Amino acid sequence: MASRQVVEASNSSRIKKNLVSDSALSKEKKFVLSKKEKQSMKETKRKNLSSKRGRESTFWKNIKEITPNIYWTRIETYGTPGIPDLLGVCMHPKKNVSFWCELKIAKGNQLLLSPFQIAWNIKRYSLCQDNFIMAKIPETREVCLWTGACARELVVNYKEVEPVFVISQPYKEKLEKELMLVLVPAIKT
Repeated sequence: MASRQVVEASNSSRIKKNLVSDSALSKEKKFVLSKKEKQSMKETKRKNLSSKRGRESTFWKNIKEITPNIYWTRIETYGTPGIPDLLGVCMHPKKNVSFWCELKIAKGNQLLLSPFQIAWNIKRYSLCQDNFIMAKIPETREVCLWTGACARELVVNYKEVEPVFVISQPYKEKLEKELMLVLVPAIKT
């Protein structure tokens, strides 16, 4: 009887050890699976963002190349949502003028602005009137510029909002000249 209890006790302890190791193993498997799932989700998200960002980053590079008299600072921040993509300084002989510019690629009739971007643009425009939203329209191959005050309407249908200017290809000679015309009246002589 005593030997039977010893055998049962050793079997019981072995079963407990197996259960503990099985639960540890299953936790490890769960961790590995959840890690793989998270990695897969990140890759999918990255692909979606990279295609969107890729087009926007190409737009940014084109703007930088064709505006030699504007000093651009590209801003990428996740700490302060809503801040525009670019801070520009228009170098003018009388006085330099700084301004903010959000870049977008139009999709359908909309510009995809986040609620933070909408709020930032509307508030900033009400205070300083020095922020704009510039969009590339792939269907018509045009670049349009709107004031920051129009942010909310641009999300609904940009075609119903009158832009400050519209330029078509080739942009090289036109973009900087149009930006100067918009910004230079702000310079007091």
